[in-house]
Amino acid sequence: MLENRNDLLEIKKAEMVSVIERTSISLREENISSQDIMQSFLKSGVLLITPPQQESPMMHMMTIDSLSNYNKGESIKPGNVKLNIRHLIESLPDLTAATVEIATDIPILKVCAALNIWKMLRNITTVEITKEQAIAVVALWNNCDQQQRITLEKGFECFKSLYKNIETSNGTWEQYIKLITDLERIGSLKLDSNGIWLCEWVSNRYTR
Repeated sequence: MLENRNDLLEIKKAEMVSVIERTSISLREENISSQDIMQSFLKSGVLLITPPQQESPMMHMMTIDSLSNYNKGESIKPGNVKLNIRHLIESLPDLTAATVEIATDIPILKVCAALNIWKMLRNITTVEITKEQAIAVVALWNNCDQQQRITLEKGFECFKSLYKNIETSNGTWEQYIKLITDLERIGSLKLDSNGIWLCEWVSNRYTR
């Protein structure tokens, strides 16, 4: 029988809250509650985390040697940390309203902030999401099919429409292709002969 190592789970949660704290400070939003953001991510299904499990200790033979070497028998099954960007995109209006109080009322900047926090949590701490990248990500995810695919051409039309609504100017094909290339480089999507595959998901395993 395996027992949950909730102590290790709480350590991992504290580590993730610390990541959110650093991100919010970098966004100059020191008053954001990192705990609230963490809870919102958990509640919305954006973030799923389970504790590692450890086999219950069994003493097969009481000898001096088995006691002194007891720790060698410890076996901890990895816990999981899963991040779901589709849930993030779907939950952004509620998440940003509740937790990411940016000093401006421009919604896409709130999206940008939430995506930056998400990127920090996926262990790419040097990546920053720009406003234009945030527009592209939202446009693609809101219009992809159930296989998380969208053609390059349809993606451009969706990006151009959203970009015009936000920036009141026309997005160009060259601008769009550069954004797609940048998002592919940081692992948010992949390009193939069928168009764009939105492959952004994370499942990390941890034991300590």
